[in-house]
Amino acid sequence: MSHVRIRCTALIIENNSVLLVEYDDNGIHYNLPGGGLETGETIMEGVAREVLEETTADVEVGPLALIYEFPPHKQSGDYDENGKHGLHLIFECTLKNQSVPKLPENPDPNQTAVKWIPIEQLDSILLIPNIKNEIKNYIDNKRNIELIEDYSLEKLYLK
Repeated sequence: MSHVRIRCTALIIENNSVLLVEYDDNGIHYNLPGGGLETGETIMEGVAREVLEETTADVEVGPLALIYEFPPHKQSGDYDENGKHGLHLIFECTLKNQSVPKLPENPDPNQTAVKWIPIEQLDSILLIPNIKNEIKNYIDNKRNIELIEDYSLEKLYLK
């Protein structure tokens, strides 16, 4: 098993707002919808599943927008240094079929809401990880990385 946990994450932007999951855990904070990759699923499937589980919304998973690494021994905050080394793959996603995000019937522990936060109000919230500036920069200067999935490649015949 790898010592690095892959986290499949969605960046959903509509009408100059970002879709965030709200938690009340010793105070209100927000996360992008996302979570760990499950055995047997692709990263793209993991992103769509996590968004559905946390927001009830169906999404089209687009290109890779940002990559965030959290090594517990090198960090910007006051986090548990014994925490798991994490790599968040943040994909730009769009809502499908007029899907309306909302709090699921059985939300994650401490999850209290699903909210659209206007980009100009990002600085007034606690976003974990604190990638507010990176999100704003991404919105202003979109640069994508396409994820190449092996099954989509031309078949290779080895001799």
